[in-house]
Amino acid sequence: MQCPKWYGDMDTVLDEETTVDRCQNCHGLYFDQLTQELLPGLYGKEAIDSGSDELGASYDDMVYVECPKCDKIMDQRLLEEPVRIRFELCPTCNATFLDAGELREYLSSEFVEEFKSLLPEN
Repeated sequence: MQCPKWYGDMDTVLDEETTVDRCQNCHGLYFDQLTQELLPGLYGKEAIDSGSDELGASYDDMVYVECPKCDKIMDQRLLEEPVRIRFELCPTCNATFLDAGELREYLSSEFVEEFKSLLPEN
């Protein structure tokens, strides 16, 4: 599988309820499906997000990101208040892409409820 932002190779870093692949270059994380129901399974696994926040932020401006699973353009999920959250979610298959550093940030107590609200229910 190729990274939807860097177009480089990805390695599987988690293969449980949802499979997570990480780009070898940009360290972004691709979830084959991420829903509100699957989110609790990621608590305690923040170490899979090994990229730096600065590297991840350098990819924030990419708007047209194709889903590697179904080739559809992924939607930008965005929340500005009370915290800023922005990530890509495929409207067809619920695949999700988080830039480096975003998983660690969004699973923190400050962000997790707002992050969860942006994910599909099932």
